[in-house]
Amino acid sequence: MGKVGHQTKSIQRGEFAKMKKNGVFLFALSFVMLLVACGPERDASSEKNGSDTNETAEQPDKLVVWAPNDQASTVEEIAQGYTEESGISVEVVPFAMDEQEEAMSLDGPSGNGPDLFFQPGIGSLSVKGLVQPIEVDEEILATYSEGSVEALSYEGEVYGLPAVVESLALYYNKELIPEAPETWNDLEKLAQDLTDTANDEYGFLYPATDFYFSFPFMAGYGAYIFGEQEDIFQTDDIGLASEEAIKGGELIQRWFESGYIPTGITQDVAGGLFNEGKVGAVINGPWALAEFKEALGDKLGTAPLPTLENGEHPITFLGTKGWMLSAYTEYPEAATDLAIYLTSEESLKTYYEQTGEIPAKSSILSSDELQNDPLVNGFATQLEHAKPFPPVPALSAVWDPMADALSFITQGEEVDESLTDAVEKIQQDIELNYSE
Repeated sequence: MGKVGHQTKSIQRGEFAKMKKNGVFLFALSFVMLLVACGPERDASSEKNGSDTNETAEQPDKLVVWAPNDQASTVEEIAQGYTEESGISVEVVPFAMDEQEEAMSLDGPSGNGPDLFFQPGIGSLSVKGLVQPIEVDEEILATYSEGSVEALSYEGEVYGLPAVVESLALYYNKELIPEAPETWNDLEKLAQDLTDTANDEYGFLYPATDFYFSFPFMAGYGAYIFGEQEDIFQTDDIGLASEEAIKGGELIQRWFESGYIPTGITQDVAGGLFNEGKVGAVINGPWALAEFKEALGDKLGTAPLPTLENGEHPITFLGTKGWMLSAYTEYPEAATDLAIYLTSEESLKTYYEQTGEIPAKSSILSSDELQNDPLVNGFATQLEHAKPFPPVPALSAVWDPMADALSFITQGEEVDESLTDAVEKIQQDIELNYSE
C-alpha cells in the first residue's frame, strides 16, 4: 500500500485496484525505438550495489524517476549517493502511484516520462507497452525476498526490481486481547465477550466485502483465482466458486450471522474504532502501522492471521512495490544501474528506517533488527503465508464481481449462488476484454 499503498489498496492492493477501472487493454502495440543520446561515461559500475552496467555505454547527464508523493524525499536522499558515485544526477518527481500508469501512456511517447517509475506490480503495464524487460544478473535477483521478483515479472520477463513487500496481518489491542489468538475459533470466542454493538465495541473487524481482504480465507482452504499449468495462469480456469471458496465464504458469512461484524463496515471505520480502543483486533497492512502505533502505543501488537479450522493459515496476497524500467527511456542500462542502487541492502535499510515499509531484501528480512521488532515480526511471519497476485491483465475482471458476491454473502444470500454468479460475470468480462 506507507499510506500510498493504502490509497491504491494493496493489497495494498496497489496497481490491481487501478486495474479494475481499465476496461480495455491494447494488445497490439508498436515497438518504441530507443534513441541514444551522448553524455559522460561512468568511470566504473557500482560495485557496492552489484551493478553490471556496461562501462563503455554512453551515459546521461540526468535520470528521471517518479516516486510516491510521501516518499519522494527519502528516494531523493538515497539517490544522492548514486549521483556521487556515478556522476549522473537524479531528478525525483513526486507522483501518486495510482496516477502513474495513465500518465506514462501520455508522457512516455512524447519524451516527457521517467526513466524509472514506482509501481506495486506488473499487471497491465507490459501489455500496454509501458515497460521493458530489465536485464539483471541472476545473482542480484536472488538477493530479493521470495516471490517479489515474480510479482514484477510477466511471461518469463522481469520488468522491475523489488523495493518493498507487504501483506495483511492481524493488529490487536493488548489491553483487550492480551495474547495474539492462534486460531479463528479463539478469536471468535473473544468476540463473544467483547462485542457490544450498542456501544460500537467489537472483538474483531475488517472490510469483508473487499476481495483483497476476504480472499485469504478462501485461499486458506485451497481456493485459487486462476489455475496454473507449468507456471502459466489459465484465465479460463477460475476457482472462485469451488468447494474450497464456498467454505471460506461460509466462514465469512458466519461472522456476520453471529453479529461479530456489522454489514457495511469499511476499512476506515474499522481503523477508527480500533484507534479509539473499541475493537480487539483488525486486519490491515503495514501502511497502517504508524497510525495504529501513534494511537495505541505499547498496547499495539501484530501477529499473523490465525489458523483456520483445517489448521492452515489464510493465504494473503503478497504485494510488491518496485522500480519499473520505462519502455521509453533512452538509457536503459543507466536506469537499470540506478534501480539496482535504489534496491541495494544499504538503500533499502534507509528506506525502511524513514518510511517503515518492509524491504524486499532477504538479508534485511532475516536481520536481527527486523526479527527483534515485534510489530514488524507479525508481518514477516504472515509473509511466509503470502502469494503474489496472478500477474495477468485478466485479474482486473475479478475485483468488482467478487466485491458484489461478498456483499451478498455478508447480507445472508446463498454463498454458492453468489460465487457462481460472480464467476460467470468474470468469465464474460475476460472473454470480452482479455481474450486474444
